Amino acid sequence: MTWPYWLKRQTYRLAVVMGLVDGILTAMLLAAQKILGHGTPVDFESALKVAVFALATAGFVFYIGRYADLRSQLVRAAAQLNLRKRGKLAATRLGRMVLGEAVVEALVSGSCSFVSALLPLSLAAAFPAAPWLSVLVSLFLLGLLGSVLGKTVRGSPGKWSVGLIAGGLFMTFLGFGLRIM
Repeated sequence: MTWPYWLKRQTYRLAVVMGLVDGILTAMLLAAQKILGHGTPVDFESALKVAVFALATAGFVFYIGRYADLRSQLVRAAAQLNLRKRGKLAATRLGRMVLGEAVVEALVSGSCSFVSALLPLSLAAAFPAAPWLSVLVSLFLLGLLGSVLGKTVRGSPGKWSVGLIAGGLFMTFLGFGLRIM
């Protein structure tokens, strides 16, 4: 088993990728002022609050999107099977399975978001004299994730890395301008 095995498996790929990227970008957006050395330094309490925020938003948004997608697949399948009652398939055991699958994937996405938001901000809290280190680590992680994703989906690892790093820089500048924290 290779280390990007979890990205090669279709089952949780979307949840893991969305969670990791969302957590890093949320941390960079919300704490941009602090991680760029303006205002008070990041403390562990702030890092934990941002990580919980990332967990809650990523988990909820992922759940809604994934459940709607899976349920619409059941509705389409029912139409293709010429079932008379619309939504009949979604009201069966398959519907409950879809609900459970969406909940599990939302938990995976939220957990990944929590960890990926907490890591760079905890680094900034641990090294208050060099808060910019968390920006570099975040950009490195986005670039690494982009490279792995590029290889996994048979795309250009360089383009994926540059795209994710550009998104990270954009969120940092946006957060700096908005002065959220």
